[in-house]
Amino acid sequence: MARHWHGYGWIGRERAESRAFEDELPPMEVKNWLLKPRRLIRGTFHTIEDAVTWMAGELRQYPHPESYGSSDEARLQFVRETLALDAGSDVVWGWYPNNSQYVSRALITCPRVGEDIPCPQGL
Repeated sequence: MARHWHGYGWIGRERAESRAFEDELPPMEVKNWLLKPRRLIRGTFHTIEDAVTWMAGELRQYPHPESYGSSDEARLQFVRETLALDAGSDVVWGWYPNNSQYVSRALITCPRVGEDIPCPQGL
């Protein structure tokens, strides 16, 4: 199975107490995004550039406040470099755009090396 990435997202004001895999809240362990229902996948990307393009769109839709200190260009370069790693190549971000609701975005590597977690799309 070729390496690819699944994009996930959540927007909200508060963390609920539920940690069920069926809910839309970000999981405590990053790999557990892959155990959530397929309907929560916002995109599946087979190239790094496709994944970066998705994240760029999310950053445009939900801009980081200037106080976060780095440019979107630097953030996207970080995504590009992280996804190219052989290990540890997930990108998980959370921020408050313009003091509004919390935005969580994740690019999760699939398949998981050394993990017994199937691809949620059967790829």
